[in-house]
Amino acid sequence: MNEPPPVAPATTADALAVTIAGYGVRHVFGLMGDGNMHLFTALSQHGVQVVEVRHESAAVAMAEGYGWTSDAIGFCSVTHGPGLTHTATSLVVAARNHSPLVLLLAETPEGYEGAQHFDQELFVRACEAPYRRLRADDDPVSVLAERVALATDLSRPVVLAVPADLFTSAPGTTPAPPGTRSVRRPVEEDDRVAARELARALSRAERPVLIAGRGTLTGDTATLMTRLAERHGAALATTVPAKGMFDQHPYNLGISGGLSHRRAEEVLRAADLVVAVGSSLDRGTTSSMRLFRDATVVQVVDEEAGGPVHPNVRRLFGDAERVLSGCLAAPGPVPVAGHWFEPVPPPAKCWEEDLTDFDPPIEAGTVDPRRALAVISEALPGDAVVVVGNGHCSGFATTFVQVPAVGRFFAAHGFGSIGQALPSAVGAALGSPGHKVVVFEGDAAFMMHLQEVETAARVGADVTAFVLNDQALGTEYQRLLAEGADAELAAVSTPDLAAAAGALGARGRVIADASAVDACARDALAPGLAVVEVRVARSVLSRHMRRLRRAVAVPGSSMD
Repeated sequence: MNEPPPVAPATTADALAVTIAGYGVRHVFGLMGDGNMHLFTALSQHGVQVVEVRHESAAVAMAEGYGWTSDAIGFCSVTHGPGLTHTATSLVVAARNHSPLVLLLAETPEGYEGAQHFDQELFVRACEAPYRRLRADDDPVSVLAERVALATDLSRPVVLAVPADLFTSAPGTTPAPPGTRSVRRPVEEDDRVAARELARALSRAERPVLIAGRGTLTGDTATLMTRLAERHGAALATTVPAKGMFDQHPYNLGISGGLSHRRAEEVLRAADLVVAVGSSLDRGTTSSMRLFRDATVVQVVDEEAGGPVHPNVRRLFGDAERVLSGCLAAPGPVPVAGHWFEPVPPPAKCWEEDLTDFDPPIEAGTVDPRRALAVISEALPGDAVVVVGNGHCSGFATTFVQVPAVGRFFAAHGFGSIGQALPSAVGAALGSPGHKVVVFEGDAAFMMHLQEVETAARVGADVTAFVLNDQALGTEYQRLLAEGADAELAAVSTPDLAAAAGALGARGRVIADASAVDACARDALAPGLAVVEVRVARSVLSRHMRRLRRAVAVPGSSMD
């Protein structure tokens, strides 16, 4: 018997829902409003779970986290007006993180004159995302496909705006025009030129270092970098987002920049050539170029467009994998034997030195965050996904928490924003079922999205959050203290976080004594949702913050 022909979607909402389901997407994140409610019903009817968040900013952050771990495009949806404005920070964060995702945005219907009308396109473009409005005659399937292709090509969020009345109208039939790339990508000749220049630079260098950034997390780039390091005796380092990439390699230095450990800094400062791949070489990675003031710095990039280039940086335009492969294949001298630097111990061992270099008194009822995190790190499941938030807590978590053996690491640091780790982690958990997702966040940042603990409980996200609670805006507190100003202005008390988490559906725990860290951590890391309030001493500063305070205390001094 012949199969009946497929039924054409009756509405634009149906067409969009069928297309999203066809991408293999299991979850769409959003907050329902009168503008997008018919899209949500269509998604549900076509087997896609709509994760209703408690704030629209979290919808975008969860879609970003979902994309991190599912290796698929994340989708989210909000209604018009304030539904859009609430997403602003998370849109910019995703843009700065180069995270591809699609925001399906409701627009007010034609002729609408209510309170929620404003120039949504202007707002979205200010948030660094491309904007496309669906017209009545547009084929929604081809337009959405074009948006997905653009998000992938640009590695950034894109917005498809749909007038609310179109969701319930019959879909149009005019196909989307072929998409055009807004940036030129490298071709084979670019790769050959870049490979030749890189090979020449490496052949001349005596003390090379290779740095891997976020752009090396997929494909074979990391493997090619290790082969190149072994050929030229180069040290290997990463940016924060690529933390852990070379942890099993003897040439590994760990993180480059403000979060380097002392032994790594000594090698990095001695380099005469630094090659960055998949990295924007921001001030955090280079310590505002002070770390490499005596080196030639080469950056392999696959976009001609970009921000200003530091005078010490030379950009090579090419596809990273093809450039590295070409460099390895280039004729040249016999590979060097060994390496030019003294290999450093594994990062966890190196950071133990910080505990003796700086050992302040610890107030009763609190713990040293470094020592607590080192213990928690040992308890992490081997395949855990680690998400670290921004703020003073990141100076501890990024250094004292190691990437699990077969796990993954993500830094929720984009745009310098705090508060992104928890919602990103919920999306990451739904994108990687079967893996425990572990969040490290500060108290002020956690409070910004505390309500999403209920979202995590409702959808069954396997997340454990360790909240480093110093009852303050930690970075600002320490900086004001260093300046001799009233640091108590940055001391903001928090409620009982374990009790609050319990009321929202999580297992709440408290760590206030060093002897309880291991048992409490292992209990909280059992399957299911848990929030652990780690009460930390303000007397403990991260190494990065100690250097910053020295620079503030002695005007004109260096952070080196």
